Amino acid sequence: MLRQPTLLAFGLMAFIASFAASARNVVFLNNPSPQDVKDIGRYVVKSTGKPFFSDLVLFAANINGSTPNTPVLYYNAEMTAILKNNIDAVRQLQNKGIKVQISYLGNHQNAGWSCSMTSATATKLANAMVADVVKYGLDGISVDDEYSTCSGSASSFYAVLKAIRANTYFSGKTLSKALWSDSSYFRAPYNAANQLTEGYEMTYGGSVSYLTPYVGYGMAKSNLFLGISPEFSSASQAGIIAKNVADGGYQGVMIWAPNAFLNTTTAAQYYTAIVKSQAGSTESVQYVP
Repeated sequence: MLRQPTLLAFGLMAFIASFAASARNVVFLNNPSPQDVKDIGRYVVKSTGKPFFSDLVLFAANINGSTPNTPVLYYNAEMTAILKNNIDAVRQLQNKGIKVQISYLGNHQNAGWSCSMTSATATKLANAMVADVVKYGLDGISVDDEYSTCSGSASSFYAVLKAIRANTYFSGKTLSKALWSDSSYFRAPYNAANQLTEGYEMTYGGSVSYLTPYVGYGMAKSNLFLGISPEFSSASQAGIIAKNVADGGYQGVMIWAPNAFLNTTTAAQYYTAIVKSQAGSTESVQYVP
């Protein structure tokens, strides 16, 4: 005999459906062209006309330096082309409600996020990042602690994050992190969870279990996203992953570098598979030129 769902069960199902329907999705563009940036705002959910993505991360600017205490921010040709010559592409997204962050990444040099540096250097580096975010009218900073020849200082890493959050010009902005094999930065007294506003798990293995440790570290499920790469997951697999993320109560998914793997047609199909899992089987994503 089948048991009839209780009112509590109906309420729970309604809550899960509501949570899934309000999912946010983040996209990283790897060394994008201005057209890649503009295209992000053209993927819209058919039923609402709203953008599929809530946030774009420009990947990436760099932290250069010959010593940990002499870091310098560096913008490659692609970042320069967008920030200095095509900032209107960013403004178009922001006018549609899409937040635009910039990622800072090590650059195979002796400087970076978690290099052992003085407190003064950590503050100076943080303030330089914030100054450029304000200069270019961006909505946040995304941390990618890779590719530096020095690393591993949890205290320095925390000091940079804390100085970014303490800067009054950064108020209301996003401080996110690429999450991957970084448990050493989530331990007292230098627990990065105390400073981050969002996190994007980048193992690309498809398992929601990769997010579980960060909840244990103190991050809210509503601030966590699971990374999906079109390089490793098909559209149908992406849909399954997105459903598991929604069922787990997490905020949404992060798509890595679709500009490297998908054209506008296949991208719309890929995002449709995701939105069906998040908001219902009748939903779809369209590319609107």
